[in-house]
Amino acid sequence: MSGLNWRDSVVINRLQIVHTCLTHYYLLSGEDQPECAHCKCPLTVKHLLLECAAFNNIRLNFTVSAMKELFDTVDMRHIINFIKDISIFIIVFNLLVSFQLQSFDITNFF
Repeated sequence: MSGLNWRDSVVINRLQIVHTCLTHYYLLSGEDQPECAHCKCPLTVKHLLLECAAFNNIRLNFTVSAMKELFDTVDMRHIINFIKDISIFIIVFNLLVSFQLQSFDITNFF
């Protein structure tokens, strides 16, 4: 991942393994799996990056349908910029964000 700083590389790695605090915190908290407020489906990394209709206008350069294809064909800087544009970069970066998640409302994105 040349050209990326350490923080961006961490975010890309977490997205590639599809495991982030935003999408998986419920496993440790005992809560129900989070739901996309816009689409009413499970909130997953794939949903955020490729499927959520709420981000279609931001996701202009992502004309792929699979996660592997996304990371193989789209410049990592574009993926980082997209994550920043939809305001989840810091949540994906932070490993332990329990204090942020308590006040975090995914519906603010829509």
